[in-house]
Amino acid sequence: MVEQGIYQLKVVVITTGVWYITAVVTMTNASVTTVNEASDAFLSHLGFKRRSKGTVAQYAPVLRALNTRVGGRDVDKVSTRDLEAFIAQWIDDFEIRNGREPSDSALKNTVVTLKSFFKYLHDYGLRTGLNPTLAIDPPEVTQKQNDWLRTDEDEALLRAPISPDEAIIIWFIRWTGLRISEALSLTVADVDLLEGNIYVRKSKTPRGIRAVPIVPELRPRITTWLGVLQGRGLYSERGAFFPTSTHRPWAAQYAAKLVRRVAHRAGLRMDAKGIARVSPHTLRRTFGSHLLNRGARLEVVSKLLGHSSTEITERAYAELLDETVRREMLSVLAGVT
Repeated sequence: MVEQGIYQLKVVVITTGVWYITAVVTMTNASVTTVNEASDAFLSHLGFKRRSKGTVAQYAPVLRALNTRVGGRDVDKVSTRDLEAFIAQWIDDFEIRNGREPSDSALKNTVVTLKSFFKYLHDYGLRTGLNPTLAIDPPEVTQKQNDWLRTDEDEALLRAPISPDEAIIIWFIRWTGLRISEALSLTVADVDLLEGNIYVRKSKTPRGIRAVPIVPELRPRITTWLGVLQGRGLYSERGAFFPTSTHRPWAAQYAAKLVRRVAHRAGLRMDAKGIARVSPHTLRRTFGSHLLNRGARLEVVSKLLGHSSTEITERAYAELLDETVRREMLSVLAGVT
């Protein structure tokens, strides 16, 4: 009876899988004619391709706004001029909502969404003729530099008075370099003290599972945190490593709030409003800079950070790498003389 039940379950899963694939294929034929229908198909396509939740969350609002303007129009009837008008309206709406102009990064994300959407339409034969986004260039976004903590800032943050929740998120991101979304998706079983690795299974980039070694500085903090979870009745091998009282993973906003709170306590990078401008991403960048400053190869740091290529790592740490090159050159020349 058990085998029969498993067999039936497999049939349901396979049937569902076939239905889903069929649905995507069906969506990519000539029956999809409006922008509204095509955008729904595109979002389904992103899910089918296992694109990250962050990517879908970035694309969905732009597509909703596009549907408001041209959703009922045939995809073949949307021109470059229509999209330029949409972008202009998007900028106006952003200013009304936020009381300021959108950043170059926000505008770039909007243009990238449109480009991805219309590329999908062409790739799957939903639109004929030229791609209307080819003539639209996203703004250049200057890579932020100096986002990592300097040694004195790093030490001050780790010395600050700290609660159990604050301690684990600060030390964990600082000594693993994980993206906050990766960290919050971890289960207790993913943090393997016996093997000495943290296994990242859900990532922004599709590079498969990556293992990040547990460094000596972090090990006692993890042990303490597991004790905290047991004391709170939240410990479960398959449960979230960062659980709320309802056993669900923390929200990214909560984690960011904890980091800012400790940075404020340490007096780090305070703005005019008294807010500490330190984020989980700052700690991730600090992890990378720490390794590079100690001679780790670029390829190793890139792999640990889960970057899709070393070029991304090189851009992020360009200033630091320039200083490393300078230091190594002077060291070599000093040895020669």
